[in-house]
Amino acid sequence: MKYVVGRDFAFPEYLPRYPREYGFDVLYMWLDISIDVRSGVVEGAVRYRVRAKKDGVPVVLDAVEMEVRGASHDYYYDGEKIEIRPSWKKGDEIEVQISYRAKPRAGMYFIKPDKTRRGVYVWTQGETEYNRYWVPLPDSPNIKFPWRVAVTVPKPYVAGSNGVLVEVREGGDRNTYVWEMRHPMSPYLLAIAIGEYEVHKEDCGGVVLEYYIPKYIDDRWRFSFYNTCKIMKFFSEYLGVPYPYERYAQVVVPEFIYGGMENTTFTILTDWTIHDKHAHCPYTGFPCPEHEDFSSDPLVAHEMAHMWFGDLVTAKDWAHIAINESFATFIEALWTEASKGWDEYLYEIYTNFKTYLGEYTRRYSRPIVTNLYKIPDEVFDRHAYEKGSVVLHMLRSLLGEESFRKGLKLFLERHRYKAVDMEDLRKAFEEASGRDLEWFWKQFWYSAGHPVVKVSWSYSDGALKLQLRQAQGEDSYPVYTLPLEVKIVYEDGRKEVREILLNEKEVTLYVQGGKPRYICVDPHFKLMKSLDLGYPLESAVAMLEDEDMYCRLQAVEVLKKNGSPKAVDALAKALGDKFWGVAAEAARALGEIGTGAAVAKLVESYRVVSHPIVRRAIVEALGSAKRKEAAEFLDRVLHDAGESYYVRSEAARSLGRVKWEFAEYSLKKALEYPSHVDVIKRGALEGLAELGTDDALKIVLRHAEPDMPTPVRATAVQSLAKFGPRKEVVDAVRMYMRDENFRVRFAAVTAALELLEPRLLPDLQERAEQDIDGRVRRVAREVAEKIKKFMERGTEYQKLREEVEKLREEYRKLADRVARLER
Repeated sequence: MKYVVGRDFAFPEYLPRYPREYGFDVLYMWLDISIDVRSGVVEGAVRYRVRAKKDGVPVVLDAVEMEVRGASHDYYYDGEKIEIRPSWKKGDEIEVQISYRAKPRAGMYFIKPDKTRRGVYVWTQGETEYNRYWVPLPDSPNIKFPWRVAVTVPKPYVAGSNGVLVEVREGGDRNTYVWEMRHPMSPYLLAIAIGEYEVHKEDCGGVVLEYYIPKYIDDRWRFSFYNTCKIMKFFSEYLGVPYPYERYAQVVVPEFIYGGMENTTFTILTDWTIHDKHAHCPYTGFPCPEHEDFSSDPLVAHEMAHMWFGDLVTAKDWAHIAINESFATFIEALWTEASKGWDEYLYEIYTNFKTYLGEYTRRYSRPIVTNLYKIPDEVFDRHAYEKGSVVLHMLRSLLGEESFRKGLKLFLERHRYKAVDMEDLRKAFEEASGRDLEWFWKQFWYSAGHPVVKVSWSYSDGALKLQLRQAQGEDSYPVYTLPLEVKIVYEDGRKEVREILLNEKEVTLYVQGGKPRYICVDPHFKLMKSLDLGYPLESAVAMLEDEDMYCRLQAVEVLKKNGSPKAVDALAKALGDKFWGVAAEAARALGEIGTGAAVAKLVESYRVVSHPIVRRAIVEALGSAKRKEAAEFLDRVLHDAGESYYVRSEAARSLGRVKWEFAEYSLKKALEYPSHVDVIKRGALEGLAELGTDDALKIVLRHAEPDMPTPVRATAVQSLAKFGPRKEVVDAVRMYMRDENFRVRFAAVTAALELLEPRLLPDLQERAEQDIDGRVRRVAREVAEKIKKFMERGTEYQKLREEVEKLREEYRKLADRVARLER
């Protein structure tokens, strides 16, 4: 069977990419630079000790848009690469040096003061291939070397970097900080951060933990990082490899373009992760973390997991980024299991799968491991992160805990400080488990898509007939090997679990044992798959009482599709489920049903539900109901200062969707409420955009302007699409595609996706070709292609979309009438 390449990911001109080959080894790097924090200039010299792999080979370093002031040997520079040409032979070791000056457009960022912070902050972001904008280096993950970095900055700025601090040299009004990374690392992990920092320290079993906190942030930082040492100790124990470095610093920076970046020993994090007590645990009288609303633990755990997977052992090229990102996402979930329990872990894996399905459905299907890409940033997507984490969970389930952990330890120890690929990983797990895993790698790592299993059952003449059929599309592997478990619960209370190897298109199983009450496929969610369940209503209602959380989630899906008054009653009861994840899914299901009875149940349950995420799901669900009583309730939630920031934000968004007559007045008032990362204000802007009025447009446009905080600007720009292709909207989206701020440019490109406006094609094509950030280039290209297809479909497509909306509304009205008649 051939590998399945998927759909819509690779454009026609894409060619396979392979790891770069170097004719030399780098033994050590010395970097000595001075940073002008005000003018955004870096200058200095970099020196390498290198060894030739063959005679006469040039030393080629990536160096983009620099002024090269000199080199120790003959060289050639074309604006992107420096080629140094020493006279040497295989095995010779020499030193080469380049002096240079750069005003980087990427890789190193200079953040100016604003209303909330004084002083300039400077930070770097090397992944994927951006360090080449501020230092000449061999910018590829498959080459590793140790380094020493000396950074000179004006007082009172602090300059941090990887490794250990070996010296601080004072020189008048400037200080030079000298950092040493003693272990070989890939160049993209080199990092620097500069600013007015307070550095807090603690000891964690002999490892120094540091927290670089900007002076504009108060003691709130402790809510974000209080579990750092516990996370480090858990990972060290679970992986069987102690934390492999002398120090671990977490560095908070403003305007970071990611959530975090795992620079070895020196993780840089967005200041958006800093939150107050109310964001963390909004309700008095309830314990945390059982009722926490916002936590930095997932971000802290994800970036720390990279210290092993990504830093200690590194993907040798971006095609194999699963070694970095799939593992970090999966290990992040392991911390959830360790700190909160099995159901929390399994629900995180389940929601990871749903997140991947969103990208699969709306964008493309690709193998997790693929070398068919153009921009390295393209493979950092929901396939590499969330889908990969589910595949690792599946591997854990298949091999068992002991063999799985043995494989992790073997892989990390065997390839310590090396660059590897997914075949190295397979061999480690095969050796640890004694099992052949080529089939697993081929189906789940190297092929696109996922299994879709249609399930139905019936009972007659004393026998249960269970039918399982693989129904995935052509963008997925044709027939997967799925060792399924099926739990049968009988009317008399007996339970049994049958193991079925589903390795053909369809399997029918007959079971003599009595009448089933319900059947649950894969009760512990061991396998990655979508289920299409043809279950009787009564069995789904009964399955809501099952002890396994994933069985209850299956019941919610069946009841949502049924939508009858009895299904509504059952889902309303599930709002009180012992696990908040099931309750939240039940709330969303009631919202999709959207009848008057469903709305009433949601409002009624809100008064007794305590978990903020469930309350958030309830107010989100109410936004689907175009009802006055829903709007009045949402209005009360929005203006309740004792409520969670995130619940109120969702209430604002939903209030706009309901289109209540007083919504605009209510949402304008909500724009003034303070909250974590302005989430209430952002929800109000999205709600106003849903209303689509002229006044709402003026407000949204005002909040997109440069004097607003970045999260607010990005939300406002993305919300513009809700107003349709008016001239002022198109003009604004066009302008913001060229904004200096990455998040604003990205928001403008995604707004263009919703607008599908042909007038934006030239602007999107320009972004696809010229934007400095690979993520913007990729999405701009994707949106441009979708607009072209949309133009080909013409008005028929628009009419079809309008008809679907009409049908949905008619269904809601019909369901309401049926419910009233039945009651």
